[in-house]
Amino acid sequence: MNRTVAPEPRRIGDYYDHKVFDLMTQLGDGNLHYGYWFDDHDTATFDQAMVQMTDEMIRRLDPSPGDRVLDVGCGNGTPAMQLARARDVEVVGISVSARQVERANRRAREAGLADRVRFEQIDAMNLPFDDGSFDRAWALESMLHMPDKQRVLTEVHRVVRPGARVPVADMVYVSPEPGRPRTATVSDTTIYASLTDIEDYPGVFRAAGFTVVELTDITRETARTYDGYVDWIRAHRDEYVDIIGVQGYELFLHNQAALGKMPELGYIFATGQRP
Repeated sequence: MNRTVAPEPRRIGDYYDHKVFDLMTQLGDGNLHYGYWFDDHDTATFDQAMVQMTDEMIRRLDPSPGDRVLDVGCGNGTPAMQLARARDVEVVGISVSARQVERANRRAREAGLADRVRFEQIDAMNLPFDDGSFDRAWALESMLHMPDKQRVLTEVHRVVRPGARVPVADMVYVSPEPGRPRTATVSDTTIYASLTDIEDYPGVFRAAGFTVVELTDITRETARTYDGYVDWIRAHRDEYVDIIGVQGYELFLHNQAALGKMPELGYIFATGQRP
């Protein structure tokens, strides 16, 4: 994975605007993030585990009814709608993908939530919102795409009120077990080039003005995600081939399987709070 060339927002938008993500909306009610399993005995399906991941983020966000929440990197809007239903809050979701924003707004209307949940095409590094205009914010697996995490968090710090909690779920680099070799490579991964070393993450929060209230390594709890995506891709081979061809499908499948074999990849919950 390329650790030096961060992706441009435009390229991230183009990536998620691709037709392949129309197909992906059939997985997990449109969720595009990792699953969370509480332990080895957790029998949740992949779809259920993605809901559990959002539940864990809601617990960390801990909003009050009526709060206004910024969803940084909203995807197809599924987590925002789950949050709005669970805590009776208003959510403004942002994405650089025009297709995601259109899809998320349509789904919010169909769910009867458009009065409290809306989505806009906005670059998280340049938020057009007033200072202190949100009660809370979160970033559920979107920070890995951000060219400059500190700039994003500095912008979030500006638009949330004092005392606001800001949980993040993110892929990170971890130190693999001694002697465990790298077993796979991933092609064309500048999309994921903004990963941070786990030990450096608190410093990113602090540099943006936040107090760090949590940093939890959940690599083990999310590990089954890779198999979940591989199984989905294989089960929908024909649909993928129709969109990206045989070579594209094989590369897509290879990359997803390879991610699960890279011991330097981990996953965290990190929560900051604005003083």
